[in-house]
Amino acid sequence: MTPSARTDSARKQQLLELAYAHVLDHGLADMSLRPLAEAIGSSPRVLLFLFGSKDELVQALLARARQDETAMLEAVRRARPEYGLARAGELVWSWLADPGHRKVLTLWVEGYARSLSGGAGPWAGFAERTIADWLELFAAAQPPARRDTPEGLAERTLLLAVLRGALLDLLAGREEQRTTAAVTAHLRTLKAPADGAPTHRGGPGNRSADRTDRGALTIQAPPAAVYAALLDRASLEAWLPPDGMSGRIERWDPRPGGGFRMVLTYLDASVDPAGSPGKTSDATDVVDVRFTDLVPSERVVQQAVFESDDPSYAGTMTMTWHLAAVEGGTAVTVTATDVPPGIGRADHEAGIASSLAHLASYLETAR
Repeated sequence: MTPSARTDSARKQQLLELAYAHVLDHGLADMSLRPLAEAIGSSPRVLLFLFGSKDELVQALLARARQDETAMLEAVRRARPEYGLARAGELVWSWLADPGHRKVLTLWVEGYARSLSGGAGPWAGFAERTIADWLELFAAAQPPARRDTPEGLAERTLLLAVLRGALLDLLAGREEQRTTAAVTAHLRTLKAPADGAPTHRGGPGNRSADRTDRGALTIQAPPAAVYAALLDRASLEAWLPPDGMSGRIERWDPRPGGGFRMVLTYLDASVDPAGSPGKTSDATDVVDVRFTDLVPSERVVQQAVFESDDPSYAGTMTMTWHLAAVEGGTAVTVTATDVPPGIGRADHEAGIASSLAHLASYLETAR
């Protein structure tokens, strides 16, 4: 490659990224070369020289949008979707429901809808490729014995339909609570045992195998910095306690199979901000945490057991912190499964949101 060719290639990529940012804000439907060129500091002549035609530029922009899609799918694969179809669905929905992804999702929907008209234009095949990508991911999450059966195909097709429909509703009305409740209801059916018997995992008194709480936030820090804050004792003590609590770590062993013991204390022992008594005492929650999976800059999986005489807090809760690089920082998704029934869902998700906000403030202040 000659120096001039390398310059052209670098300029083409630069203009593609600028054009992509522009269409995320304005869409592709009425895109015209001249206004686009003016908006990104170029000219129609340069765009035609680099991309060949308007249709080829649209194809390049759709391919760029698909890169974001496949990056999300790859992040879900790395988060161990073989743990089950319900878990894969939880991870995908957490990403889809993140407000930071609204623009790219709106562009995906536009490309999807346009491709349904058929023909050989720049939109051709976009919907089919998207369906194939998602079904492949969900197939990998199914047990091999079920994956290659008509029932397995129907199961993952239904999951895709539920997620896609909920996404359209979310984009139309921004009703995250309603759409998330609908998705969660469907995911619960994927966790149900085949014989209809109740599944009690994690120990005596735990009746919440179908219970999943979650939270998500895009943080303006790179994944490596977020991961470091998840695996640093002083950092955890600073940001992990939710509003109204302080935290102290008494044991620390940051490796797979290791863990920590944290004492969370209500700042005002006479007032419980969560609306229920402490799990260990009136003023404290004590939790033993074991690290079960650590993937630098990508994932932290913890198993948490609360010290309590109340059987409604018994059992082992799994907390998965999933990190995905996005423009401007890191999308952090927290998924809690097998949540003890004594912990109210609204309070728990508020606590997760509070911890994420503290994490964001901690990292963004430290920069």
